[in-house]
Amino acid sequence: MSSQHPIGRRPGDPEVTRSAVLDGARSTFAEHGFERATIRGIAARADVDPALVLHYFGTKEQLFVAAHQLPFSPEEVAAAIFDGEIEDLGGRIARFYLSALAVPGSPAVSLLRASATHENAAEMLRTFIDLTLMGPGIETVPAPDRRFRMSLVAAHLLGVLFGRLILEIPELAGADLENIIRPLSTTFQRYLTGQV
Repeated sequence: MSSQHPIGRRPGDPEVTRSAVLDGARSTFAEHGFERATIRGIAARADVDPALVLHYFGTKEQLFVAAHQLPFSPEEVAAAIFDGEIEDLGGRIARFYLSALAVPGSPAVSLLRASATHENAAEMLRTFIDLTLMGPGIETVPAPDRRFRMSLVAAHLLGVLFGRLILEIPELAGADLENIIRPLSTTFQRYLTGQV
C-alpha cells in the first residue's frame, strides 16, 4: 500500500500547516508583491500542495488578508497612544508603531509593498490607519483640524517605514530604532499641537 498522502493534504497538526502557509505567504508577498505572488509559489515555500492553500484560505486575496493581521488590535493601539498627556502623544505614536513594525520580519513589509500596486492592500492600510489613528482617541488632539494633522503623522510614519523596510535606505535600515524614534517624536508632536 502506498505511503503517499492524498493530494492537498499534509500530515500533522492543521494549525502548524496553516501557520506554515501564512509564513510562506508573508515572505512571498514581501518579495514579489501581491500581483506577482502565486498560490503555487506560496505553497512551495510552505511545502504544501497548492490545493491545501486554497482549502484553508479560499483565494489569494483572502490569504493576503489572513497573512497581514498586524500584531496588535485597534483597541491596543488606542490604549497605548491616546492614554496619557497630550504633550507626549507624538512620542507615544512613534514608539508604538516603530517598535512593532520597523523590525526584522515585520508584517508591514509585504503590506507596504503590495499597497503600491493593489487596491485591496491599499484599502487594508487605509482602514488600519483610520481605525488606529483616526478613531475616537483623536479627540484628545486639541486642534480643530485634528484629522489633517494626524494624516500628516500617518503619511510621515508610512514614509519612514517604507524607507527602512522596502527601499532599505542605508541610514534608515541600519539605524538604531531609538535614533529614529527620537526625532520623529518631536516632529509628530509639532504636527499634532504646534503650528502647521
